[in-house]
Amino acid sequence: MIDQGQTRVPIPVVAAAIIFPLASVIQAIQFKTSTAPGVTDTRATVFAVGVVLLSLAFAYGLWRQVGRARMLTAGFAAFNIAYGLTALPDIDALTVLRMVALAAVIGLLLLPASSRQWFSPAA
Repeated sequence: MIDQGQTRVPIPVVAAAIIFPLASVIQAIQFKTSTAPGVTDTRATVFAVGVVLLSLAFAYGLWRQVGRARMLTAGFAAFNIAYGLTALPDIDALTVLRMVALAAVIGLLLLPASSRQWFSPAA
């Protein structure tokens, strides 16, 4: 029999938990392929892997109903959007895609009632 005692993760939270790591992979690829002065290949790889692992940890926290993960994910996404805006004159398509994905993550975590209930203390 299927255990029906557990509640299902709301669709907006599932979408945010999938989109957020994908946006972080885009960010890691952009950083890895950038030609920033003073950044060695090893440092770029370590940073890229760290960003992806951190985003996976946030996604796991969203899935496991951790309220801090919701706020950290929304904050990290907002910071990355602001960081992407600093490159506005020379913006490329991947940066726009990443910023749109991160804006969607913020919206999916903060706006739908099912997301807010999922992370409420009484849940």
